Amino acid sequence: MSNEEVIYSSLRVLQPPLESQNRLRPGATQRPGKKDDKEFSVPWHLITATLGIFCLLLLVTVTVLGTKILQCIQEKHQQEEFLRNLHQNCHNIQNDAYLKEKLLNKTLKYDILINETLHQKKELDSLFIEKKRCHRKQERFSKSLQNTGILDTEGNLE
Repeated sequence: MSNEEVIYSSLRVLQPPLESQNRLRPGATQRPGKKDDKEFSVPWHLITATLGIFCLLLLVTVTVLGTKILQCIQEKHQQEEFLRNLHQNCHNIQNDAYLKEKLLNKTLKYDILINETLHQKKELDSLFIEKKRCHRKQERFSKSLQNTGILDTEGNLE
């Protein structure tokens, strides 16, 4: 028997979880105030309900914050568009002011030219009137010379 080996084995019987929770562990003693572990553990449905509420609150919070962020982005784009339009309008106003100033300068030059033209017309009119007077005086003088006999009928001196 010295060459023979001895093999020992032990047999365990596994019990379903419900039965194992109701039994005491081997070698452990039950405390006097405790009946078993099931009565004093927190119920799982309470934990899952609490976690579900937290998840729902987290989902609502993420949704609200996401909506706020999208609104801020949209407002930023609207403000940028408004500023771009305002800048364009300012540029147009400056351009309009430049064009108005240029038009005013042209209008002033036009008015000056009109005044000069009117002044020259008045001078021409006065010269024309003066010429008529001189012509009339000359006619009267020639008629008076003809009456005196110094000039002939054709206006030549005799």
